[in-house]
Amino acid sequence: MEFRQLEYFCAISHWKNFTRTAESLHVSQPSVTKAIKALEAELGLTLIDRSQKKVNLTEAGQAFLLHAQKIMGDMGVALKDMQRYRSDYQGTIKFGLPPMVEAYLFPDLFTKFQQSFPNINLDVHEYSDSEEVRHKLTLGELDFGIVLGAVSSAAEDNFIIMRDSMSVCLPSSHPLTSQKIVSFNDLKDEKFIMQQPRTFQYQEVSRRCNDAGFVPNIMLCTSQIKTIKQLVANGMGVSILPNFVTRAEKNFVRRQLKPLQDVQITLNWGREKAFSDVDVQFVEFIKDYAALVCDSTGVYDDK
Repeated sequence: MEFRQLEYFCAISHWKNFTRTAESLHVSQPSVTKAIKALEAELGLTLIDRSQKKVNLTEAGQAFLLHAQKIMGDMGVALKDMQRYRSDYQGTIKFGLPPMVEAYLFPDLFTKFQQSFPNINLDVHEYSDSEEVRHKLTLGELDFGIVLGAVSSAAEDNFIIMRDSMSVCLPSSHPLTSQKIVSFNDLKDEKFIMQQPRTFQYQEVSRRCNDAGFVPNIMLCTSQIKTIKQLVANGMGVSILPNFVTRAEKNFVRRQLKPLQDVQITLNWGREKAFSDVDVQFVEFIKDYAALVCDSTGVYDDK
């Protein structure tokens, strides 16, 4: 079985005509006919119903088309991936982000990276949460992704960019602003404004509320961090966000939580990923960038 035969078969399933298929592939019609017949002979099956003027796939042809399309897709991904190892390759990195990182950390990171490596393109994709970024990395659809999660040790498939604390965000007129430290017990009667349920923020805050003996009264879930902050400022509820997201805010008050609510931001990649020279340069840049935005302990420098 040849790749060319699969290409012709997928094309004829689309055009449903030998002449138009040949024209689209810039080959002769006999070449298409010969390739399809050879494919059918190898499989011992009739893939195309030739009894009608319009070409149609047989039942076996429909089933085989699914396999052929997958093989063609995988081949395209493989060819694209191998370009990274060419000596004349300028470089593209497919990069995934959740909303918090995209809005507050990435602009500065992206600017500094492009200034340092103008010939490497970052193909950036925003996803709804860190779990989706991890899933895309597992599928091999991304080279790297930044995710938020609980504090843990670095693993073989990630690098810790920074650690940060989350603070409770309160309307300026809220009674709890008189306290320097706020516990989850203090929040049991509050309305919460949260990110979507699959996010680290939602799951961790819900867990901590449950540990304090109550289920949070969630007024609204949204992926828009700016919306969360504006609603807090408007007095519609409270939220709990990382300090790197709220450090410049003047429209509401933030207070430290007791016990501390920590978050870790990591650069992740697939477990089976083979690193090209471009990948190595990118990881080294992230390590240098992390040293700039964190203090000596690796904690976000909130100044």
